[in-house]
Parts: sequence; structure tokens; C-alpha cells
Amino acid sequence: MTLIDIHAHMDFKDFDSDREELVKKLKENNIITVSNTINKENYLYTKELYKGQNHIKVIPGLYPQEAEKITDPEFEEYLNYLKKNEKEYVAIGEVGLDAYNTTDEKLLELQEMRFRKLIELGIKLDKPVIIHTRKREQRVLEILREYVEKYNFRKFDLHCFMGKKKLIKDIKELKIYCSIPLIVLNTQSFQLLVMELPISQLLVETDSPYLNPSKQRNSPLNIPHIYEKIAQLKGYDKIEVENIIYRNFQQLLL
Repeated sequence: MTLIDIHAHMDFKDFDSDREELVKKLKENNIITVSNTINKENYLYTKELYKGQNHIKVIPGLYPQEAEKITDPEFEEYLNYLKKNEKEYVAIGEVGLDAYNTTDEKLLELQEMRFRKLIELGIKLDKPVIIHTRKREQRVLEILREYVEKYNFRKFDLHCFMGKKKLIKDIKELKIYCSIPLIVLNTQSFQLLVMELPISQLLVETDSPYLNPSKQRNSPLNIPHIYEKIAQLKGYDKIEVENIIYRNFQQLLL
């Protein structure tokens, strides 16, 4: 069975020492990794880095703090590039809102304006959108509700969602996805998320090289541990979980 890591950062220097060996192991273990990027330069660099590697799918993103930095012409140029080159990527990410690292209201407004533009691009191109949200979870869900209700577009994945428990109800209602990171092994809030959400709304991620409970470098090779934990929490057979998650991934991309 093919395993899926929907959110990693495979361009990081943490992988420089054994990148070739890691790619080989991912192929051997049949793990597809979606490498999210944070701006146009990062996307172009990572795309070239993994050119021809079918098991690593590089997607274009714009991290909230990166969205604050670029000028309007630079942003429009990026959007135009993505429109013209839509066949080279399978999703958009990561994009979103972040009020943990930014507190200035004008910058948060700019984040939201550009986040909306990227969602609208995803809808226009029928591309899934992988979402970062920190200290802005409720606002992100309000925005997504607008687009779900207006366009019936649900191809959204909330990466490493750490919002309040009461927001799980909104995620259920919207019928969008949450990707569960490796820290589900020892973090109660993610275990609750797994138990509360239907398995049809779950995906898995490592956010490599981050979010390893052991504090060591994380990698997509750790993905099987997440499947095992989901199976344990849901009372499913591990193979059944692998099949369902793969089907969720297919539905997100189709």
C-alpha cells in the first residue's frame, strides 16, 4: 500500500547529508511525500532539487510571514506564474494565517487578503490547498466556510491544526481534511482530533524535519507510526487505515 505524507519540507539543510539515501528509502517503502514550500524562490529551488522524483511532489506555497514581505507586483507575478504553470504541481501550500509570529493588524489584513487570493486560485484551478494556521484558527475556519458555501469547494487540508476543541465541530460540518502529525504519539489534543473527526476527514503528515516527539530530525520515513496510532485510537486494522487514508488523498487530489 502507498503511504502518504501530505506535509513536509524536503528542501531543508537537515536532509543535505543523506538526501539521496532518503529518497531511495521513500521509494522502497512506497511513501509519497508532498513537499510544501514558503515562497516562489523556495518553490523553484525545491522543484529543481527533486526533479524527476515521482515520490516527492513539490507544491508552491506562500507562508503567512512571507506574504507580508513581498510587494503587490511580486505577488501578482507569482499568481500569474502559478496560473501559467498549473500542470507542474498537484496542490497549493502551505498558505494561511499566523498571528503567533505577527501581531500588527495591518500585516494580518495583508496575510488574509493574499490567503484569499490563493484559495481563489485553488478553486479556479481545482487544486487542493494545504493550510497553516496559528493563533488564527477560528478566522481561517470562517474564511473556509465562505468558500465552501459559495463554491462547494472542500479541498482544504488543515496542517497540524492546534485550535480549540470547540472548533472540531466546524471542521466536521465543513467536511474538510486535517492532517495528523507525528506528535499525535504523545499529544492529547491531536489524539482527541483523531477520535472526534470521521476517518474520512483524516490525512497524515510529518512536517519534516520538525515535530518529532523524540526531538530528533523528523522524516517521512516516520509516517507508518502515525498510521499505527490512528488505527489504535479508532479501533481499526492498520491496513484498513492505510487504505482509507490513501482514498482520502485520492479524493483530495481528484
